[in-house]
Amino acid sequence: MQEIVCAIDIGTTKVCALMAEVSHDSLGKLTLRLLGEGQASSRGIRRGVVVNVPEATAAVGEAVEACEKEAGRQMLTAYVGIAGSHIATRNSKGVSPVDRKNGVTGHDMQRALEGAGAVALPENQEVIHTIARHWTVDGETEVQQPVGMSAIRLEVDAHIVSGSSTAVNNLVQCVLAHGIDVDELVLEPLAANEAVLKPEERRMGVAVVDMGGGTSDLAIFIDNALCHTIIMDMGGNHLSNDLAYALHCPFETAEDLKLRHGSLLPARIAPDETVWATVFGEKNERSFSRRFICEVLEARAMEMMEKIGEKLEESGYLQRLPAGLVLTGGCSQLPGFTELGREVLNMPVRIGAPTARLPISGLSRTLLSPTYATSVGLLLWGMNEDARAVHRRFEADPLPTALTPSWLGKTASWLKHLLPDRN
Repeated sequence: MQEIVCAIDIGTTKVCALMAEVSHDSLGKLTLRLLGEGQASSRGIRRGVVVNVPEATAAVGEAVEACEKEAGRQMLTAYVGIAGSHIATRNSKGVSPVDRKNGVTGHDMQRALEGAGAVALPENQEVIHTIARHWTVDGETEVQQPVGMSAIRLEVDAHIVSGSSTAVNNLVQCVLAHGIDVDELVLEPLAANEAVLKPEERRMGVAVVDMGGGTSDLAIFIDNALCHTIIMDMGGNHLSNDLAYALHCPFETAEDLKLRHGSLLPARIAPDETVWATVFGEKNERSFSRRFICEVLEARAMEMMEKIGEKLEESGYLQRLPAGLVLTGGCSQLPGFTELGREVLNMPVRIGAPTARLPISGLSRTLLSPTYATSVGLLLWGMNEDARAVHRRFEADPLPTALTPSWLGKTASWLKHLLPDRN
């Protein structure tokens, strides 16, 4: 029976659904073959959070239906991206005793992760990820893979990602409504990193920022381990909003002007170059200086880069990122972001997008774009899940009455994945 991995990226501007088949290449490595893709314009989503469940559910349904039609099969489960300002992160430690006769087992690792994830959270918050950063075996620090090592004590330094139970449940409802179980909720910058970062970047030290329509999600990786994540309340829509106010035009008009004529390098625009657009209170289009439009965009983008710099400074990792910053997401495609980033942050900056080097065949030209980094990354996350030390937990009791009965079955499946492999 073919193994299928599906992904649903529910963003502020679009919903993207992907389906792929898992196979092995000639060397025995896991690969994916894309079977279908579908997308729809987002509705009922604001800054990465569901604010209208019926509208968001309908948008998810459109994307899933298009994906299923192209793939010729039904989507039963999916890895779903999650972001939004409700996301919080922290580091925590967990400990597990080890039977010296057997050495460190997967059960010992899971027990240590569960201890790290048992943190006091504010009301209406729940753990989404407990991700191992480093392991310590009898005092030997920064062990990457402790399985099989002789020891009596195992410690884990873990990164905890939590989110609002209300936001989580609303997002899950939009997927369950279509008879699709959630394999796992995946923090979007973690998914994006799978698609755009190079192994040497993760090893040396790098920050990736997924710049979406409503939020920009930052994740820092050093020594192949996730060190820090933060969700920033800024994105491409902020640029369009500034332009709409400056030109006194509808948001849709400003968005179109940004995409067709926008640049963050106004000095390179001829002073007499003009564009035409419809504004409020006027029937006919009027002309605007393209350089002025780009100056408005540059001012906001400069503020965004300064905010990223502040967050990197606050994290304490700013001086440990020789690979610099990788920008991805739809907003990152605005011309001039790399130049602006290098100027503000004084570090290497590049744009990251899925490429042909990824172990996925059949990616369309559309998907080889920063806009779809999270979507493609979710497929890769799903493919690699079994090899990753990640603990996923939902509070199953009490269950929200709004959730459908299929949630119960999936909760049981999640709990089953927490148990050690007895084979």
